[in-house]
Amino acid sequence: RLLHLEIILLKKPSRIALCNKADFPSSIDSIKEWCENDNKKNCQEFQAYLNRRQDGHGREYFQNVAQAFEFLIKVSPTKKVDGAWLYSSVHYWNDPVFHELIITYLEELGLGEPKANHVCIYDDLLRSLGLDSFDLLLEDDYYHQAVVQLALGYAPPEFIPEIVGFNLGYEQLPLHLLISNYELAELGIDSKYFNLHITIDNIDNGHAYKAIKVIEDIYNKYRDKELFFTKLKQGFALNNRGESSSNIIKNLSLEDFVHKILKRKALVGQLIHNETRQFGCKTINQWLSNPDDIAGLINHLTEQKWIKFNTDPEQSVFWRMINEENGKMFGVFNPVERQIIHDWIAGSDHSSNFLAYSRELKNSQRIQDYLFSYISDGELDALQERVLQSSDLAIKICKLTPFLAPDSHHKSIGLWSTRKYVELLFPYLGTFKN
Repeated sequence: RLLHLEIILLKKPSRIALCNKADFPSSIDSIKEWCENDNKKNCQEFQAYLNRRQDGHGREYFQNVAQAFEFLIKVSPTKKVDGAWLYSSVHYWNDPVFHELIITYLEELGLGEPKANHVCIYDDLLRSLGLDSFDLLLEDDYYHQAVVQLALGYAPPEFIPEIVGFNLGYEQLPLHLLISNYELAELGIDSKYFNLHITIDNIDNGHAYKAIKVIEDIYNKYRDKELFFTKLKQGFALNNRGESSSNIIKNLSLEDFVHKILKRKALVGQLIHNETRQFGCKTINQWLSNPDDIAGLINHLTEQKWIKFNTDPEQSVFWRMINEENGKMFGVFNPVERQIIHDWIAGSDHSSNFLAYSRELKNSQRIQDYLFSYISDGELDALQERVLQSSDLAIKICKLTPFLAPDSHHKSIGLWSTRKYVELLFPYLGTFKN
């Protein structure tokens, strides 16, 4: 439903209104300098941030592990479609003007290697931290940017200017990426995904550079230059749809996130408590019967000293009930939920400043080293046979292209298809792969 809506919006006046708010160069000729200046400005601001940290100031984005978890969860819908806006470019494989765009997409796909595929990396990060089921707590707003990217990925050729305009904006180096990468690592959380985007998107020869070059190449061939530039700017402005990483960071709220967790628990816990204890003239079952009353229940638990904020959580009865093995609610909350609740109760002075199992994660081999499907529908075997049987390059590409799509490229069949696509069209890209 959201994808259908976004495709419609690509042709609506709302796109123009969004465009009018966007900061964008005044001409094609000034794009390169504008991007270089923006890159320099963000790098200078990052150095100023590092100086503040060296002077003893605290983290500015994530005060504790739980806030970092909240961030990783809330940006996950967009991260799970990383690069999707470029999918349509693989259909233009026989036009060299699109090769820089196609190569950018293939690199987003890790050239078919799970250790380098951006979606695989983020999925692995969520899985290793136990965060892979929390997207159910997110409102639609957190999916809008992902839907924009999917809509562009399946858009017809008339939207090529919008696609390369969006690509220009998305491949720049934002300040929030530099700081997020730094603070996640400081908290003991693997920041490979974020660090990769700092390196691969570089403006010297990376995706930021390619984004500028492909605009220049397509512009030179486009008949209506004025229309191209207008559509380019509109595509760039689509980066501002939905909840951006910067907005998510500014609005992190462990309290709201804990409320969502407790509301979900209320749906299954409203009929299993006994009726002997009351808080504010209501039994626990009565409180839980209306999930919207969770805030009131928390207030009463706080008044009764069951929850003591801004202290060591071990002093809170509620925490001991959910965390200790002999606690009456042990097992109701999984380890991630307990981490979030712990830091919510603890406040700034007692919350977690380092991931407890960071060393174990760092020393362990990731599942990507051993990926194997024990349940196969034979689709990959059939595809391999069809591709190998054909001697026509166009037919091979045609058979591979559907599996480079956003819903497939990170799966076994998509990874193989990407490797084969690279081998057929850009064999030099795999020269130095291990």
